[in-house]
Amino acid sequence: MAMFSLLGLFRRKKKPQTEEEMLADAFAGVKADQEKKARIRRKKYRRLLPDWLDRRILIGLGLILCAFIADGVRRENEEFYATATRVVGTVQKLPREGRSGTRLEVGDKLEDRNVVRTGQRSRAVLEFPDASVVTVGPNTYMVVKMLQYSRGGKWRGRSFFVKFGQIWARVSPHFGKRSEMRVYTPSSVAAVRGTTFSVYQAPRGYQSTVYCTAGSVEAMGFRGRPRYVQANTTSSILLGQAPEQPEKLAADQQRYFRQKELTKEIPPEHWLKNVELTITQVLDMPLTILGLGKTSWGVGCADFARRTVTKKGLQLLHVQLEGSPTYPEFVNPATLEQLGIRQEEVHRILSVFYGDALELYRQLGDGRGFIVFARSKDKRRSLFKLTAYGPAPAEEDELKKYR
Repeated sequence: MAMFSLLGLFRRKKKPQTEEEMLADAFAGVKADQEKKARIRRKKYRRLLPDWLDRRILIGLGLILCAFIADGVRRENEEFYATATRVVGTVQKLPREGRSGTRLEVGDKLEDRNVVRTGQRSRAVLEFPDASVVTVGPNTYMVVKMLQYSRGGKWRGRSFFVKFGQIWARVSPHFGKRSEMRVYTPSSVAAVRGTTFSVYQAPRGYQSTVYCTAGSVEAMGFRGRPRYVQANTTSSILLGQAPEQPEKLAADQQRYFRQKELTKEIPPEHWLKNVELTITQVLDMPLTILGLGKTSWGVGCADFARRTVTKKGLQLLHVQLEGSPTYPEFVNPATLEQLGIRQEEVHRILSVFYGDALELYRQLGDGRGFIVFARSKDKRRSLFKLTAYGPAPAEEDELKKYR
């Protein structure tokens, strides 16, 4: 025991650590702890995923998903345009009403507020991504009012204004069950889904005619109840009147529907398009927040903002109606012509509504009151009403009551 005690006296004392050594030990401890946690995570990862699924495969799948999303957004953006696929004779494209135009060429794209004007013996064929087609006939003035696609709602909305002349259209079965196309004229409204139809507007604007060869068209005047124009029938609408009883379509009118663009076979939609649009619909919220695509906040704002601007649009309309000496007997829902408002003010009011138009206007009580219905451009196409008390949300049954 004495010997061990003596050896202990001669043992060197441990030299104290420097700051550098202490830091090195601390970092070594942290590194060891991180490596231990990483080993635990790898073990958990291996339990959850099969052995063959490594990081490279996950990165590859992520890149494929990103490619699908990017191409899906590209497809969505195409829904906001119509493409000219055939031009015969003299056809002009105007950026806005009242502006000077240029010659419409094959491949040109048309968007909201663009105008197509055809001369004698001239016509233009416009096609859409879902294979729907519109033929603008000779001596016709047509305004593209709205081309809309709702990613979250998965519906398309298209509206046109035929100032005079005639158009023919075939709405593709790929258009969508919740989608709707409307054609406004100075005297009527035609609402369709999967249908082949035509709308003619007389140059003076007092009468329009709706023709249908497949499906059905809901023809509406500015007063009275609408009528459904079934296949191979036609109905005329006088300004300020309800549609007339549909009659059988004459043979000379049926032959105009034999255009190649209206009769060619529509191929099934490509599986890749369906997959991509399904992915973007599922990812609607993050894509909207990131501002990707023309359906996102960067262009269209959120649904609550769309409903807010719809109410503001109705408030502007309220001011115009209350400023009139009397409430008009009827109002063209696409032009508000009877209110005598400047064109830019009309666009400011109508541009926030679905279809860039009112849903319905009715005079009440011998001119002592009114009610207006309009839809928002949100996913649900929410219905609002305007009375002398101001704008308010509305129910679908209320709209049916006044139709």
